[in-house]
Amino acid sequence: MSQPNESYAYFAVSGEFDPAMVTSRTGVSPTDSWRKGDLHPRTRRERKFDRWELQSRLARTEPLELHIADVLAQLEQSPLEFASLAKDHNGLMQLVGYFHEEYPGLGFDTAMVAGLAKFNLSMDFDFYALWSDARDDT
Repeated sequence: MSQPNESYAYFAVSGEFDPAMVTSRTGVSPTDSWRKGDLHPRTRRERKFDRWELQSRLARTEPLELHIADVLAQLEQSPLEFASLAKDHNGLMQLVGYFHEEYPGLGFDTAMVAGLAKFNLSMDFDFYALWSDARDDT
């Protein structure tokens, strides 16, 4: 028996800025943030840019569409500020999926597309197929 699929989403702005400024402008605390030059905790390499992230609050076994909706709902706490920050600092909705079972598919309804556009977000998909056809008989 394989592991269940895992996925999550997060909003991020990157570039050259003080991440504390994002928190101050929006009134929202980040899930993660760093400054250029900070050491990455695993690789011990210096970060090449400043970053501020806000992750979905859902369990990683929930569908990606629900993670996206949760992040967009969090951005609604300060919509004008998040839209402005995203425009000025490469706003991104990052989707991450670890697929131990077959790929479940992904759909964007009109409300989700409108939400992504409202916040000036580009999209990045990091999907990892971790199943094997050789295991289908197990």
